[in-house]
Amino acid sequence: MNPTRRRTMLAWIAALITIDLATKIWATATLDDAPTTLPGPIDLQLSYNSGTAFGLFTNIPPLLITAATLTIALAILRAAWNNRTPTGPATLIIAGALANTIDRLEAGSVVDMLHTGWWPTFNIADIYITTGIAWWAITATTADHSISPTIEATSATQQPQT
Repeated sequence: MNPTRRRTMLAWIAALITIDLATKIWATATLDDAPTTLPGPIDLQLSYNSGTAFGLFTNIPPLLITAATLTIALAILRAAWNNRTPTGPATLIIAGALANTIDRLEAGSVVDMLHTGWWPTFNIADIYITTGIAWWAITATTADHSISPTIEATSATQQPQT
């Protein structure tokens, strides 16, 4: 990935993190008193998640969760910069992971505010991560895995010797 694309990716990551953290600040200031019912399937209800996705692993120390998250995010960033992963999905996953990490470092838990009643309460960063993973999976399963034209052209020009 060239330096311009790297800067663009980092700018998107920073913008997405800012959006997520702004919603968490708003939720903490606004939803502390009572949930807000919205039309449709999602309501606003403040909760704090000291674990990982879906509230799992609440007994693991926040520092260990943070270290694991940062390691995965940096591995994905490195792979994207080396053109080994699709940039869009990687950007979403990294932004979500870093936003939740920043939130966890600040208070030892992650602020969640989007509540369905049938799914664990989640936040905007969780949407980034889930969308990024789904997008990456779709990209991986629909990508053309046939031999590239360059390889075919090279092998077609090599004639067997008799």
